[in-house]
Amino acid sequence: MRTKNKLATALALILLIGVLGANVVFAEGGQEKPYLFGVSIWADSDPLSKKVISNLRYAADVLGAKVEVAVDGFKPDNQVSNIENLIARGCDAVMICNCTDAVVPKIVKLAEEAEVPLALYFRMINDPEIRKYAESAKYFIGNVHEDEIAVGYALGTAIADKGRKNAVIINYNKGDTTAGNRYEGYKKAFAERGVKLLGEQWDILDAEPAVNAVESFIAAFPELDAIAVGGGGGGPLAGTIRAVRNHNKIGQISITASDFGPDIEDSLRNQEVAAMSGGHWTDPFFTFMLLYNYVDGHPLSDKPVTITMEPIYLTSVEEAQQYTKWCMDQPPYNEEEIKNMTVRYNKDFTLADLREIAAAYSLEDVMERHK
Repeated sequence: MRTKNKLATALALILLIGVLGANVVFAEGGQEKPYLFGVSIWADSDPLSKKVISNLRYAADVLGAKVEVAVDGFKPDNQVSNIENLIARGCDAVMICNCTDAVVPKIVKLAEEAEVPLALYFRMINDPEIRKYAESAKYFIGNVHEDEIAVGYALGTAIADKGRKNAVIINYNKGDTTAGNRYEGYKKAFAERGVKLLGEQWDILDAEPAVNAVESFIAAFPELDAIAVGGGGGGPLAGTIRAVRNHNKIGQISITASDFGPDIEDSLRNQEVAAMSGGHWTDPFFTFMLLYNYVDGHPLSDKPVTITMEPIYLTSVEEAQQYTKWCMDQPPYNEEEIKNMTVRYNKDFTLADLREIAAAYSLEDVMERHK
């Protein structure tokens, strides 16, 4: 009798797997266990990180998966230990916004040893040797990032279009690929449009250091009329605006930045910001979709994938209002669209399709799909 019961249980389990497919990992005793995706992120309370996390959890919920978040403070040692800990906690896949190229070999090695797929979000790998090492690894799935040189160039051009001639750059980690590439884009735009770069300050990750840096620049350069903020999740921009306001130079000094904050509409209306790039929290969403298809037994490629996308640019209050309505007050991709980005629910879905969706992402794209 006991043998018959075991046989019946086994047959039932086989039938259940046939119905559910590979979407489920079974724990001991045959209980269903959803996929668990580990996310190492610089913070969990600034506007950008909060949106990244909420968007990933929304997508995971749609697909019956779970997301575990670990904050790393954008510090190399923390990032390595986070990946190690997330793997130890049983994550089926891990993803990270790495702070430098130098971190990549260490986290790739951890993923290889544990046979857990790893992907990067918001980052490309600039160093050719490190990129070669990562792309030769079996469990390195790839990365999704913006064309950050183009981002810096577009915002640098916006500064020139405002008639500004003397700028400084506030940026975060030196050695970070995104910070460095945005910097190169700004410099290129400034050189082409006759904007003089008076100075630069790196390793600005919070509001107070930004205030101090801007105060120093305003004191040193009376002719200063533009400040480019490389990014940093909102804190550096808030500090920059505060310092400019303290000197009664709002409107006289044009500020550009990346990573939208919650008050972008007011910042544009009050002339605190001339132009911004952002809305790119869909980048880790596409990283998640790559990992989900892989874990679900339907890898979109047999080699590491790189997907490049464009952020959204806002230069007016009207654009900011539309962005809030279509991209903040509702998810940029709904349940049906998310499911259709998986082979599980859309057997004909390919990497080319995912690339096309990522490339099309824009304010106009979201409005058209959801109107």
